[in-house]
Amino acid sequence: MKIFAIKLQHLDEIDAQQQIERLKPFVSSEKRAAAERFRFLIDARRTLLGEVLVRQTIHDMYDLPMDRIVFETEGNGKPVVRQLPSFHFNLSHSGDWVVCAVDDAPVGIDIEEIKPIDLAIAKRFFSADEYQDLLSQPAERQEAYFFHLWSMKEAFIKLTGKGLSYGLSSFTARLSEDGQATLTLPDHETTCFVQTYSIDPAYQMAVCTRKSAAADSVERLTCSDVLSRL
Repeated sequence: MKIFAIKLQHLDEIDAQQQIERLKPFVSSEKRAAAERFRFLIDARRTLLGEVLVRQTIHDMYDLPMDRIVFETEGNGKPVVRQLPSFHFNLSHSGDWVVCAVDDAPVGIDIEEIKPIDLAIAKRFFSADEYQDLLSQPAERQEAYFFHLWSMKEAFIKLTGKGLSYGLSSFTARLSEDGQATLTLPDHETTCFVQTYSIDPAYQMAVCTRKSAAADSVERLTCSDVLSRL
Protein backbone atom coordinates (compact mmCIF):
# COMPACT_ATOMS: atom_id res chain seq x y z
CA MET A 1 0.00 0.00 0.00
CA LYS A 2 1.03 3.56 -0.70
CA ILE A 3 -0.57 6.70 0.68
CA PHE A 4 -0.07 10.12 -0.88
CA ALA A 5 -1.04 13.54 0.45
CA ILE A 6 -0.98 16.75 -1.59
CA LYS A 7 -0.92 20.08 0.24
CA LEU A 8 -2.59 22.81 -1.82
CA GLN A 9 -1.01 26.24 -1.91
CA HIS A 10 -3.22 29.24 -1.34
CA LEU A 11 -3.46 30.95 -4.74
CA ASP A 12 -5.16 34.04 -6.04
CA GLU A 13 -7.96 33.55 -8.56
CA ILE A 14 -5.76 34.03 -11.64
CA ASP A 15 -3.09 31.54 -10.52
CA ALA A 16 -5.72 29.04 -9.39
CA GLN A 17 -7.42 29.18 -12.79
CA GLN A 18 -4.08 28.73 -14.53
CA GLN A 19 -3.40 25.63 -12.46
CA ILE A 20 -6.81 24.24 -13.35
CA GLU A 21 -6.18 24.81 -17.07
CA ARG A 22 -2.86 22.96 -16.82
CA LEU A 23 -4.53 19.95 -15.22
CA LYS A 24 -7.59 19.69 -17.46
CA PRO A 25 -5.93 18.06 -20.51
CA PHE A 26 -4.80 15.12 -18.38
CA VAL A 27 -8.18 14.00 -17.05
CA SER A 28 -11.29 12.52 -18.62
CA SER A 29 -13.88 14.70 -20.30
CA GLU A 30 -16.32 13.75 -17.52
CA LYS A 31 -13.88 14.97 -14.87
CA ARG A 32 -13.27 18.21 -16.78
CA ALA A 33 -17.01 18.82 -16.97
CA ALA A 34 -17.37 18.10 -13.26
CA ALA A 35 -14.58 20.52 -12.42
CA GLU A 36 -16.23 23.27 -14.46
CA ARG A 37 -19.45 22.91 -12.48
CA PHE A 38 -17.79 23.69 -9.16
CA ARG A 39 -18.60 27.10 -7.73
CA PHE A 40 -15.26 27.46 -5.95
CA LEU A 41 -11.91 27.08 -7.70
CA ILE A 42 -10.36 25.13 -4.82
CA ASP A 43 -12.95 22.37 -5.35
CA ALA A 44 -11.99 22.11 -9.01
CA ARG A 45 -8.29 22.05 -8.14
CA ARG A 46 -8.76 19.28 -5.61
CA THR A 47 -10.77 17.01 -7.91
CA LEU A 48 -8.39 17.49 -10.85
CA LEU A 49 -5.26 17.00 -8.75
CA GLY A 50 -6.70 13.80 -7.33
CA GLU A 51 -7.31 12.22 -10.71
CA VAL A 52 -3.98 13.35 -12.12
CA LEU A 53 -2.19 11.90 -9.08
CA VAL A 54 -3.88 8.52 -9.62
CA ARG A 55 -2.96 8.56 -13.31
CA GLN A 56 0.67 9.39 -12.52
CA THR A 57 0.79 6.61 -9.92
CA ILE A 58 -0.58 4.07 -12.40
CA HIS A 59 1.93 5.23 -15.01
CA ASP A 60 4.78 4.74 -12.52
CA MET A 61 3.60 1.31 -11.40
CA TYR A 62 2.51 -0.20 -14.73
CA ASP A 63 4.21 1.97 -17.37
CA LEU A 64 0.76 2.69 -18.82
CA PRO A 65 0.45 6.02 -20.66
CA MET A 66 -1.73 8.45 -18.74
CA ASP A 67 -4.05 9.05 -21.69
CA ARG A 68 -4.77 5.31 -22.02
CA ILE A 69 -6.03 4.94 -18.46
CA VAL A 70 -9.81 4.53 -18.39
CA PHE A 71 -11.77 4.92 -15.17
CA GLU A 72 -15.12 3.19 -14.79
CA THR A 73 -17.67 3.12 -12.01
CA GLU A 74 -18.86 -0.07 -10.38
CA GLY A 75 -22.51 -0.58 -9.56
CA ASN A 76 -21.89 0.74 -6.06
CA GLY A 77 -20.39 3.94 -7.46
CA LYS A 78 -16.79 3.14 -6.57
CA PRO A 79 -14.32 4.08 -9.35
CA VAL A 80 -12.05 1.38 -10.78
CA VAL A 81 -9.51 1.00 -13.57
CA ARG A 82 -10.96 -1.81 -15.63
CA GLN A 83 -7.62 -2.48 -17.39
CA LEU A 84 -5.99 -3.18 -14.01
CA PRO A 85 -8.21 -5.45 -11.87
CA SER A 86 -5.49 -5.78 -9.22
CA PHE A 87 -5.13 -2.01 -8.79
CA HIS A 88 -7.33 -0.41 -6.16
CA PHE A 89 -7.43 3.22 -5.12
CA ASN A 90 -9.43 5.66 -3.11
CA LEU A 91 -9.36 9.46 -2.88
CA SER A 92 -10.49 12.00 -0.33
CA HIS A 93 -10.10 15.73 0.00
CA SER A 94 -10.89 18.39 2.55
CA GLY A 95 -9.67 21.94 2.99
CA ASP A 96 -6.04 22.21 1.88
CA TRP A 97 -5.45 18.48 1.37
CA VAL A 98 -5.99 15.84 -1.29
CA VAL A 99 -5.14 12.31 -0.13
CA CYS A 100 -4.98 9.02 -2.00
CA ALA A 101 -4.40 5.39 -1.06
CA VAL A 102 -3.46 2.72 -3.62
CA ASP A 103 -3.09 -1.01 -3.08
CA ASP A 104 -3.57 -4.44 -4.66
CA ALA A 105 -6.71 -4.94 -2.53
CA PRO A 106 -9.74 -2.74 -1.74
CA VAL A 107 -8.89 0.30 0.36
CA GLY A 108 -10.72 3.30 1.79
CA ILE A 109 -9.31 6.66 2.86
CA ASP A 110 -10.85 9.74 4.42
CA ILE A 111 -9.58 13.10 5.60
CA GLU A 112 -11.63 15.58 7.58
CA GLU A 113 -10.89 19.17 8.52
CA ILE A 114 -11.59 19.78 12.21
CA LYS A 115 -14.31 22.41 12.38
CA PRO A 116 -16.86 23.58 14.96
CA ILE A 117 -19.78 21.15 14.86
CA ASP A 118 -22.92 20.40 16.79
CA LEU A 119 -21.92 17.21 18.57
CA ALA A 120 -25.58 16.19 18.77
CA ILE A 121 -25.12 14.84 15.24
CA ALA A 122 -23.05 12.05 16.80
CA LYS A 123 -26.08 10.74 18.66
CA ARG A 124 -27.83 10.26 15.33
CA PHE A 125 -25.01 8.71 13.30
CA PHE A 126 -22.69 7.05 15.83
CA SER A 127 -23.16 3.79 17.66
CA ALA A 128 -24.05 3.99 21.36
CA ASP A 129 -20.49 3.05 22.35
CA GLU A 130 -18.98 5.68 20.07
CA TYR A 131 -21.29 8.34 21.45
CA GLN A 132 -20.33 7.47 25.02
CA ASP A 133 -16.64 7.47 24.10
CA LEU A 134 -17.08 10.91 22.59
CA LEU A 135 -18.83 12.32 25.65
CA SER A 136 -16.12 10.89 27.91
CA GLN A 137 -13.45 13.02 26.22
CA PRO A 138 -12.42 16.34 27.78
CA ALA A 139 -14.56 19.13 26.34
CA GLU A 140 -11.62 20.70 24.53
CA ARG A 141 -10.87 17.42 22.71
CA GLN A 142 -14.37 16.42 21.70
CA GLU A 143 -14.42 18.08 18.29
CA ALA A 144 -11.09 16.54 17.29
CA TYR A 145 -12.22 13.14 18.60
CA PHE A 146 -15.50 13.42 16.68
CA PHE A 147 -13.57 13.85 13.42
CA HIS A 148 -11.20 11.02 14.38
CA LEU A 149 -14.20 8.71 14.59
CA TRP A 150 -15.86 10.18 11.51
CA SER A 151 -12.75 9.70 9.35
CA MET A 152 -12.37 6.09 10.53
CA LYS A 153 -16.02 5.32 9.78
CA GLU A 154 -15.90 7.02 6.38
CA ALA A 155 -12.73 5.12 5.45
CA PHE A 156 -14.52 1.84 6.14
CA ILE A 157 -17.64 2.90 4.23
CA LYS A 158 -15.48 3.90 1.27
CA LEU A 159 -13.63 0.58 1.42
CA THR A 160 -16.91 -1.32 1.08
CA GLY A 161 -18.19 0.98 -1.67
CA LYS A 162 -21.68 0.79 -0.16
CA GLY A 163 -22.01 4.47 0.70
CA LEU A 164 -23.86 5.91 3.66
CA SER A 165 -26.71 3.47 3.07
CA TYR A 166 -24.55 0.98 4.98
CA GLY A 167 -25.60 2.60 8.25
CA LEU A 168 -22.98 4.51 10.21
CA SER A 169 -24.37 3.39 13.55
CA SER A 170 -24.20 -0.32 12.65
CA PHE A 171 -20.49 -0.57 13.49
CA THR A 172 -18.15 0.98 16.03
CA ALA A 173 -14.83 2.79 15.62
CA ARG A 174 -12.63 3.36 18.63
CA LEU A 175 -9.35 5.10 19.34
CA SER A 176 -7.52 4.05 22.48
CA GLU A 177 -5.49 6.39 24.67
CA ASP A 178 -2.29 5.18 23.02
CA GLY A 179 -3.71 5.93 19.55
CA GLN A 180 -4.65 2.39 18.53
CA ALA A 181 -7.59 2.49 16.09
CA THR A 182 -10.05 -0.41 15.89
CA LEU A 183 -13.33 -1.29 14.19
CA THR A 184 -16.05 -3.56 15.56
CA LEU A 185 -18.15 -4.73 12.63
CA PRO A 186 -21.39 -6.70 12.22
CA ASP A 187 -20.96 -10.48 12.21
CA HIS A 188 -21.60 -10.74 8.46
CA GLU A 189 -18.79 -8.31 7.61
CA THR A 190 -15.23 -9.36 6.76
CA THR A 191 -12.65 -8.18 9.27
CA CYS A 192 -11.09 -4.83 8.45
CA PHE A 193 -8.22 -2.85 9.89
CA VAL A 194 -8.09 0.90 10.28
CA GLN A 195 -5.17 3.21 10.93
CA THR A 196 -5.05 6.94 11.60
CA TYR A 197 -2.38 9.36 10.40
CA SER A 198 -1.33 12.80 11.63
CA ILE A 199 -0.37 14.91 8.62
CA ASP A 200 -1.75 18.22 9.90
CA PRO A 201 -2.95 19.22 13.40
CA ALA A 202 -6.10 20.75 11.88
CA TYR A 203 -7.16 17.51 10.16
CA GLN A 204 -7.91 13.88 10.95
CA MET A 205 -7.14 11.14 8.44
CA ALA A 206 -7.77 7.38 8.41
CA VAL A 207 -7.19 4.47 6.05
CA CYS A 208 -9.12 1.20 6.10
CA THR A 209 -7.98 -2.11 4.58
CA ARG A 210 -8.85 -5.80 4.75
CA LYS A 211 -5.16 -6.56 5.22
CA SER A 212 -3.53 -6.85 8.65
CA ALA A 213 -1.99 -3.38 8.41
CA ALA A 214 -1.98 -0.23 6.32
CA ALA A 215 1.06 1.75 5.16
CA ASP A 216 3.59 2.89 7.76
CA SER A 217 3.93 6.40 6.37
CA VAL A 218 2.44 8.99 4.04
CA GLU A 219 4.28 10.42 1.03
CA ARG A 220 3.72 14.17 1.07
CA LEU A 221 3.58 16.11 -2.19
CA THR A 222 2.94 19.64 -3.35
CA CYS A 223 0.94 20.80 -6.33
CA SER A 224 4.27 21.67 -7.96
CA ASP A 225 5.40 18.06 -7.63
CA VAL A 226 2.36 16.94 -9.62
CA LEU A 227 2.44 19.76 -12.17
CA SER A 228 6.16 19.34 -12.87
CA ARG A 229 5.47 15.88 -14.27
CA LEU A 230 2.87 16.99 -16.81
